[in-house]
Amino acid sequence: MFWQHEYVREAVSMTLNDVYRLDLPEHGLLGSLFFRISGSQASGYGQAAADWRIIDEISKVEIIADGSTVIKSLTGYELQALATWDQGIIPPGAWKNYATNTQWEHMLLNFGRKMFDVEYGLDLSRFKNIELKVTNTATSSDFSDLTISVLGLYLRDSPAGTFRGYLRTEEWRSWTTVADETQYLDLPVEHIIRRILLQAIPSIDSAEVESTNMLNLMDDIEHSLDTGQVRMFKGGIDDLMRINALHLGVPLIVAGSHYMSADQGVDISLGYVGGGAWGAGSQDGAGAAVIATMETGRTSFTQKPETYEADSPIGFMFLGIAPFLTAVLHHDPTPDPLTWLNPQQRATVELNIHTRNASSAASGRNAVVLDRLVT
Repeated sequence: MFWQHEYVREAVSMTLNDVYRLDLPEHGLLGSLFFRISGSQASGYGQAAADWRIIDEISKVEIIADGSTVIKSLTGYELQALATWDQGIIPPGAWKNYATNTQWEHMLLNFGRKMFDVEYGLDLSRFKNIELKVTNTATSSDFSDLTISVLGLYLRDSPAGTFRGYLRTEEWRSWTTVADETQYLDLPVEHIIRRILLQAIPSIDSAEVESTNMLNLMDDIEHSLDTGQVRMFKGGIDDLMRINALHLGVPLIVAGSHYMSADQGVDISLGYVGGGAWGAGSQDGAGAAVIATMETGRTSFTQKPETYEADSPIGFMFLGIAPFLTAVLHHDPTPDPLTWLNPQQRATVELNIHTRNASSAASGRNAVVLDRLVT
């Protein structure tokens, strides 16, 4: 057997603020899809708004079979988070918003447990039709164009039936946070659960700076089996994200070059930042006259420049945890699905999430993503 890398589509245009649709091949063992999305940004993009990268404009990525069967349904942030948890590295992108440069975003969607999984993936012949849908929210004020390439990673020289199943991954619940409110969730009994992805995105103010941190949106998480008789986890998302970091075992680093007004928040998509380094760049051939300065001590997903100079973007590198503001409740102690959570056998599986009693914790966005095995 071997892995074949082949374009399904290469360098085709995506209509702005629309849904790009693509029918996948009818046959083959598909392990992953790799997306390359590029675009020519409009001048001034991101300098006075929260969105400043292509990933900020990808609102949904879906794989739908036979018109109604969900295989994947995720936001762009959720997809990037899952790829990070699968591969141990944040997918590479070109995060820069100076003038009218070309931006790039790379995204990985796995149908198995990770890239090059020879046991689990999507057998395309299982359905009559499988459609990819990528929704973007960019307008002409953001980008003059968007282009997408879709690369398939296929397992070849293997018979049909090689894959034992695929992972169905979807945003199962999302809600706007209310102070001192608990969401009481009973998980569905269909399909074995590999993991539960929790995402907590605080609201931001008019300067795009977060109003609070992830902890306050999910300050108490209680996850239990057998209708509350067996507790799996109880604590805040701050504890969970640190346990996840130790489990992942590698540092998460983001880097880029932002061109922002002073005191404007910059989304760098790490839920907790441990430290960073930055410096002045130059786009006019001259040395910067203003010292590039970021507000130190900021630990949340928005970082803030204290200075601004025309034609001098600030290059940055930050280290942290909780990629794309997510943490994971793992039910995959081993790669063997027989060890994963069977919600039908352990019903009712409960997930109760409380938001702290603080006005700053209101108006955020919480989401629960289920990653389940379909055989």
